Amino acid sequence: MKKLLSVAALVLAALLPLCAAQAATLPNSKTIEDTLTYEDETIRVTIDRWCYAFNRTELRFFVANVYASRPDQLQTAFAGEAYSKDNAEATSAIAQRHDAVLAINGDYYNYKDKYNLVIRNGELYRDLESTRDQLLVYADGSFEALPASAFAPGNGQAYLDSGVMQSFTFGPILVDGGEIVPLPEKYIIYTGDTIREPRTAIGWVDETHYVVVVADGRRDGWSDKGMTLQELQQVFVEQGCQVAYNLDGGGSATMVLNGELVNKTSGSRERNVSDIVYFTR
Repeated sequence: MKKLLSVAALVLAALLPLCAAQAATLPNSKTIEDTLTYEDETIRVTIDRWCYAFNRTELRFFVANVYASRPDQLQTAFAGEAYSKDNAEATSAIAQRHDAVLAINGDYYNYKDKYNLVIRNGELYRDLESTRDQLLVYADGSFEALPASAFAPGNGQAYLDSGVMQSFTFGPILVDGGEIVPLPEKYIIYTGDTIREPRTAIGWVDETHYVVVVADGRRDGWSDKGMTLQELQQVFVEQGCQVAYNLDGGGSATMVLNGELVNKTSGSRERNVSDIVYFTR
């Protein structure tokens, strides 16, 4: 009996640190601290600022629900107004030129990786092999999650013919069919459930209802480290998204409403990026 109790005690002792580590990733509280709104005849935007409080740190992120009147109100724009490997500007600068209601950084199509599919506003710019998940946005406003395994290069024109208006290549896919998607163990970014970073992601609920999330991070006393991809997935499911997709994050993570910066970027100023996603009037 003593031997059995000893073995049980050893098993319990081994499990306790694991349980403690898992519990440490759960917030003690979840609070909406503030809400911003914008509405006109064609579009309505509601942005909730959430705070997840943990034992010793805090996470702040912004959830924007966008209700558009038309699917073509979701647009993209390039830095320098041209597809180029050299152009980069602040998200707010690009957004201002386009009179954007709400804007976020895009997928940074020209950073390091020169492959993948790039379709923007119904024009094909690049159609090469890719090892990344992709997101397709159709003319009716709907989203399609395209896993890396399902993508075949050389079909760019077929995508255009099927109604694809935008394509993004960063990922991974977060939600598909309204359910959380298992994350790949190896990807261009770390996907482990202990990895906290600033994040930008976009989701689709139905018709012309979209959800945009920007999580702050690397800001001591505000949002100390950032958000895990797993937390990001859960937010999109809770918002009712059918599809959700991770965009470029880190220092690029930026949200702008009517020309005003909404979040606190990880650096002292906005990072220059190659492209933005925005909603117009």
